[in-house]
Amino acid sequence: MDNPEEKLRHFTDAILTDAREETDTLYGEIKSEEEAFMSAAVDEALAGAFRYIKTEVARIESDCGRRLSRAVMANKREIFLRREAMADEVMEAVGERLAVFTGTPGYGDYLESVLMRLLDILDGDIIVCLRPEDAHLEAMLADLSARRGVTFADGNFSLGGMEVSCPQKGLHADATFDTRVDELRGHFFELFGLKLGE
Repeated sequence: MDNPEEKLRHFTDAILTDAREETDTLYGEIKSEEEAFMSAAVDEALAGAFRYIKTEVARIESDCGRRLSRAVMANKREIFLRREAMADEVMEAVGERLAVFTGTPGYGDYLESVLMRLLDILDGDIIVCLRPEDAHLEAMLADLSARRGVTFADGNFSLGGMEVSCPQKGLHADATFDTRVDELRGHFFELFGLKLGE
């Protein structure tokens, strides 16, 4: 039989072995729980960071979009105003050239040719409207239409040309420079994109 010391050593070894196994088991469980806890904490931290990043990216995109939109609108407005100023400059130059033209003998010839064409079209008594500045041309134009009843009146325009109407037929012809310049301005606006909606 074993002596008591050996039994005690054997017994002690068995208890220590059991204690080590139990400690290893507890340590494994603690480590497993710690890893699960850390994994959950890391997952939560990552999810929070992802939400924060996503929110910040959306905020930055929105802010950039607003700033870009404001810049685009400011640029469009600046371009529109510059194009409008250019149109005004062009129309002013056209007005100046028309003012020079209406002071030349060619202007009387022009009015004569316009009236001749309209006399061929309109039948009956006619009313010819001229600018008050063009009253000196009435005699020349009256000679042209001596075979008809022609009445002269002051026109409600300023750049030149004439308006001719035939009340009997309800016909009216607008050959004024004012109307032509307005049409030219509209065409200029269309051609160069001078519309606010663009």
